Amino acid sequence: MPSYIADYRGSASNKEGKIVRAIDSVLCQTFEDFELIVVADGCEKTVEIVRNITDKRIRLFYIEKQTMWSGLVRNTGLEMADGEWMVYLDIDDMFGEDHLQIINDQIQEEDWLWFNDRSWDNGQQQFNEHHCGLKKGHCGTSNIAHKRGLAGWGMKGNYLHDWVFILRLMQASQNYKRIETPEYLVCHCPHILDYDGESKKMS
Repeated sequence: MPSYIADYRGSASNKEGKIVRAIDSVLCQTFEDFELIVVADGCEKTVEIVRNITDKRIRLFYIEKQTMWSGLVRNTGLEMADGEWMVYLDIDDMFGEDHLQIINDQIQEEDWLWFNDRSWDNGQQQFNEHHCGLKKGHCGTSNIAHKRGLAGWGMKGNYLHDWVFILRLMQASQNYKRIETPEYLVCHCPHILDYDGESKKMS
């Protein structure tokens, strides 16, 4: 488990803490050749936070507030990105420090990859590997890395909008594989962690 996790703690009710935690977890990656596209859909707090960060790898885009599951948010990020490979990060979650490096090390000739994630266990106070299958309801965008331009998001969706996108990836290319689990850390559970912005170690 990355040693810096306690620095990015935030409960489900602490939106500012979650935004800071998510962004900082990307900026702390051991793989440093990336760009972070932040799309703020009507969230002025996100704009404020990002504008106070001087890292040149961050690019901020503001759009009007969208309805839940609108594909415009992610499509905006895909259109603005310059990199070859795309990965996603939800505001509730974070990357372990080697997440991007693990993915990069396993890319060969594929067009897209999928992998397990790690979910927080409040009882054991640790992240445990969560096994996902490549089927409806078992694999989401958090478990995907893909080449830019391979597929886009529908403008309207529902709870299964992630799976619809994965189906589009399958239709676009059968050249994909499962890789060793990177460090995508699923944290969006109520009250699992409290943000204090100070502690450097797990309590």
